[in-house]
Amino acid sequence: MGPQTTAHAWGIETRFAQSTPCRVDMTINQTIFMAHMPEMIQAGLFNTQVTPALQKQIPHYLMNTLQIDVTPGFVHALFTQRGAPAGCHFDWFYIAPDGTRHPMVGFDMTRAADARIDWAHLRFGDMAAATRNPVIDPRFDALVNQETVDVTIALGQNQNAAESELPPPSNAGKPAQ
Repeated sequence: MGPQTTAHAWGIETRFAQSTPCRVDMTINQTIFMAHMPEMIQAGLFNTQVTPALQKQIPHYLMNTLQIDVTPGFVHALFTQRGAPAGCHFDWFYIAPDGTRHPMVGFDMTRAADARIDWAHLRFGDMAAATRNPVIDPRFDALVNQETVDVTIALGQNQNAAESELPPPSNAGKPAQ
């Protein structure tokens, strides 16, 4: 994706290596991504109940939600191009505010598997079932799981409040003291 795209402006970089098999690396810059959350909410990518206070508490949950939403379309677009590769490896990463790059998820996909998916009636999980060698980084998975609990509690406490009372932030991913 070029620097003129909305995805790039929101902190999402894509690098495509024309190798055999091909490789696609997608990276979310957490700081830029979080700074543009109001625009993404306005565009309908995220619920309006994801308040600024909640956003600070659930960055990994939000980045995971984005990758779940955009990955199927990106994969399908790649495999329906003229001269599409027979297979490709996809990796998602994020760059933390301290500048370190962390893995999120990775998987292999083939053009044949892409062709078997009913893209016109895609349901949650259809593409994941067609992938090979899925890898979910255990640290990222733990952070997303904890933040999923946090967001569920926060949104369940008061769905109509502009700024609901939030539970205290979790210590997931932080060393014990």
